[in-house]
Amino acid sequence: MNTLITDPAAISAAFHDAINTGDLETAMALFAPDATMRTLTGEIVAGQDLREYNAGTIAGQGHLTYEPLHIVTGADTALIISNWTLKVNGPDGNRIMESGRTANVARRADDGTWHIAILNPLGTA
Repeated sequence: MNTLITDPAAISAAFHDAINTGDLETAMALFAPDATMRTLTGEIVAGQDLREYNAGTIAGQGHLTYEPLHIVTGADTALIISNWTLKVNGPDGNRIMESGRTANVARRADDGTWHIAILNPLGTA
């Protein structure tokens, strides 16, 4: 899967494609090296914890969908607002569905590619 995202509007679709196909390496390549994520429980994760969180979503056969709403780009930063739905197997094996609205931030690297800097599925909540 191509992780060389040159348009911030494409980063959400690339992330959900990676999660939905179980491709953890591609999902992680979409993040900036210093990226953080606010989990569905409100915890902030980064580094190895971010990797483990996404690995858990994949292990739970996560299926993620995004509906892009707004993308505002200024210089090398983009604010990406999307509706999302995640279906994943819970610890008891039952399928769980969560949904919400993101407020994500992407940043353009020196090579012109875009990476997720902050993934916030809880939006402004």
